[in-house]
Amino acid sequence: MTVSIPMTVSIRIRLTLWYAALVSIILALLGLGVFLGASWGLRKAADQELTSGVDGVAAFLQHKLIMQEMNNLNEELREHSALLPRGKMLRVSRADHSIVYQTDAMTAITSVTPASSEMLKQTVEVSERSFRTISRITRVGPYTFLIELAVDQTEYQELLMGLAWLLLLSIPIAGLLAAIAGHWMSGRALSPIHQITETANSIDARSLSRRLPLLGTGDELDRLSSTINHMLDRIATSYDRIAQFTADASHELRTPVALIQSNAELMLMEPTDAARIERGLSDILAESDYMARLIADLLTLARSGVEDSAICMELFELGQSVSAILPRARSQAMARGVTVEFMPHDRIVPMEGSQRIVERVLMIFIDNALRYTPTGGKISIATWSSDQCCGFTVRDTGIGIAPADQERIFERFFRVDTARTHGDGGSGLGLSIAKSLIEMHRGTIHVDSAIGCGASFEVAFPRADIQCLADEIQIVP
Repeated sequence: MTVSIPMTVSIRIRLTLWYAALVSIILALLGLGVFLGASWGLRKAADQELTSGVDGVAAFLQHKLIMQEMNNLNEELREHSALLPRGKMLRVSRADHSIVYQTDAMTAITSVTPASSEMLKQTVEVSERSFRTISRITRVGPYTFLIELAVDQTEYQELLMGLAWLLLLSIPIAGLLAAIAGHWMSGRALSPIHQITETANSIDARSLSRRLPLLGTGDELDRLSSTINHMLDRIATSYDRIAQFTADASHELRTPVALIQSNAELMLMEPTDAARIERGLSDILAESDYMARLIADLLTLARSGVEDSAICMELFELGQSVSAILPRARSQAMARGVTVEFMPHDRIVPMEGSQRIVERVLMIFIDNALRYTPTGGKISIATWSSDQCCGFTVRDTGIGIAPADQERIFERFFRVDTARTHGDGGSGLGLSIAKSLIEMHRGTIHVDSAIGCGASFEVAFPRADIQCLADEIQIVP
């Protein structure tokens, strides 16, 4: 039989019910074992005494045969039965069922003849009294006797029934006490959970700095609280980043929207001025193009975390990827009066990843270098390879980056030259996008720069041939 507890009941009540049920079942099994053990022990003790008595009577008859005193067995058995302990009742009869001797109390017990080769043991109920009997056929010389011995077990049966009632009554009492104790113990055990629940319910977007209390016990609940606190730390960090990102994005979008609106209003004020309308439409087109690129960059950042596991991995040579985008880079550089130089590595630089994404990352660094390199400057692109890594380096002769700003340049919407606006075509998202895409390829970025001395960005990726060799070493037994 299974106990079904509705899941809407509180954990404390469920623990109490299970604890009480478990104690009751254990006590019932123990009580049943005690009762069966006591019954078996009393029955075995009675059987041993009766067997000993039957053996004694058989030996007595054998002795009388040897002494040739078989004529007066009635009196002899009467005297012998007086020696039997604990009120044992005796009956001795011949093969023709004629009784040689029986005690008065034995008359109430019906005679039962066992098979010739067995000893018959049974419990007999007579007039609400219980008797344990044993019967055996014994051959003494030419004579055959049926020896029957019995003992009154009524008092012992009453003791067993009293024990049974005691055990039965103790089960619900023990279950009740177990329920009370279990309710108290579960309350104490679950009190930290109530505290955790109340504290967690009180935490919202305005109170993300609150944390669950740690008792210092190191138990499961303490580890749960610590885990939830770490989760809240991550949520708070993400929430702050989202809030900052939203504020920065709103700030960046506000300016082009305002410019588009103001230009449209000016054109409506003087709809006949063709020159003003042409300038206004050009400004609106430029601002729209900037907003389109800004929104595309925002979508790239938003999707980068989702697309980590969806990269189309392929083997390619990094030098070839740089060569593929050189014409575009030099075309943009020529328009700004900047030269682009490529220094390929003297060996093949193998990589595994998305060639399209790697080329986009390289173009982001080139665009960044072009934006901050004055006319007449130079941009150098070099590929390289080491024992474990490979990658490319983009150097420029631009305005440089202060040491304090070198960690912040990968933040969203951050610009080194704060005097610049989006009029230069930059949204402040390029390096942030590049870092996200590089991390998708398990790569790293190193910045080396100083004010007025240009900047150098070194991007490193795991070498594809080293990674394949490591995989083969792990596979070979």
